[in-house]
Amino acid sequence: MAIELITENHGLEIKSILNTVEDRILIISPFLGKKTCEELSDVIIKNNILCKVITRFYREDFIQNASSLDGLLCLLEAGVEIMSLIGLHTKLYLFDDKYSIITSANYTYGGLFSNVELGIKIDNEYDINIKCEEYFNDIWDKIENFNIKNNNKALITKDLVNEEKKIVNIAISSRTKSTTNYNETKQGAKLENIAVFDILEEALINNSKTDNKGIVGGWLKFSADSKHRHDPNVGYFDRFNDFTRTRTFFPTRPIGIKSDDRIFLSLVSFDNDNVPTPIIVGRAFSDGFNEKNFVKNKFDGWDDWMINYPYFIVLNNIEIIKGPTKNGISLLEMYRTLKSNFYPSTFGLNYSFEKIRTYHYQKDKIRISKYAEEYLNDELDKKFLNFGKIIM
Repeated sequence: MAIELITENHGLEIKSILNTVEDRILIISPFLGKKTCEELSDVIIKNNILCKVITRFYREDFIQNASSLDGLLCLLEAGVEIMSLIGLHTKLYLFDDKYSIITSANYTYGGLFSNVELGIKIDNEYDINIKCEEYFNDIWDKIENFNIKNNNKALITKDLVNEEKKIVNIAISSRTKSTTNYNETKQGAKLENIAVFDILEEALINNSKTDNKGIVGGWLKFSADSKHRHDPNVGYFDRFNDFTRTRTFFPTRPIGIKSDDRIFLSLVSFDNDNVPTPIIVGRAFSDGFNEKNFVKNKFDGWDDWMINYPYFIVLNNIEIIKGPTKNGISLLEMYRTLKSNFYPSTFGLNYSFEKIRTYHYQKDKIRISKYAEEYLNDELDKKFLNFGKIIM
C-alpha cells in the first residue's frame, strides 16, 4: 500500500498535491493561517475547485493569532464553504480521491513549515481515501443537521467574520501583559456520536487476510492522460528524448517508490478496437527517488509538460514491446481477467468490473498486487516473443 510517513516539508508536500487537484479539496483543521489560505484560494479560483473546510471559531484563537480571520475571509471570497465545530482537534486533508493526509499539522504556516509535526500521506489507495472522505462527510452532515435546528450557528459567513474582526481588534487593544482572564467565546456545532473509522487499522487487517499473492507487488505508471492520449500507432520511445527515455515523471514526490521496485510502463491511449484505455507497453526497475530527482530549470532535454511533472525516478533494465503502442496489453482486459485481484487493497473481494476500472482514474501511478505483477510479467513475455523487444 502507498502509505508514506511525512516528518518534514508538510507544506511542500501539500503544495505539490494542490497542483494536481481537478475536482475537490476537503480540509479539517482547527487553525487556519492567512498565508496558507491565500495560496489555497488562488488554486481554487484558478482551477474552479470545490472546497469545504471544517475549523474552529474560538475568539481567543483569533486574539492570540493562532488562527486568522483574514484567512477565513479569503477562503469565503473564493467560494469555500466553511463550518465551525467546537472541540475540533482532527487535522485531515483530502484531494480528489487520490490523496489523503492525516497529520498533527494545522493549515497554518507554522504547522506546515516550521513546527515539528508528523503525518501520514495515503497515495492512490482508493478504499482508504474513501474511508477518509466518509469521515469528513459524516462530520459535515452532522453540522448541517445542527445548523437546521440552531439557525445556522455553525456556518461561517463573511458577515460573521467581519463582525468578529471588530470585536477581536477591540479585545487586542485592551490586552496587557498582566491579562489572565482569557476570552471563552466559542461558536460552532456541538456534536456527539461522530463516526470513528479505524482507517489504517482496517486497511492493514484487510491486507493481512490475503494470501501471499495479494500482498503488494510493483507499480503501474501512467504517461499521457485522458485529455492528451498517446497515438496508438506510435511507439513508446517515440514520445521521449534522450533525457526522458530512461526516466519517468510525476506531479508530486514519488517517495513511496523504492530502489528495485518493479515498474510497469503504461501509456494512456487506445486499444486495437479504438477503445480508450491505458496500454501497458513494457517494464523496468526503479532506482528509487531522492530529492535531487527534480527538474527546475530549462535544459537540453526540457519539455514544457515538466512544469507540472517536475519529479522523476531513473529507470534501469528497461524492456519495451517493439512497434506501436497498440501492440501492448490493454488495462481494461487485465481488469476483466483479474478483477479485484489486480490491486492489493481489493484482493479477494468481489468487486464489479465497473468499480475496479475506476481505480486508476486521475492517477499517475498505482500499486498492484503481487499476483497482478506475476501475471503481467507472463503476458509481457508473450508479447516480447510475438513482437520483439527494445532493451535499454
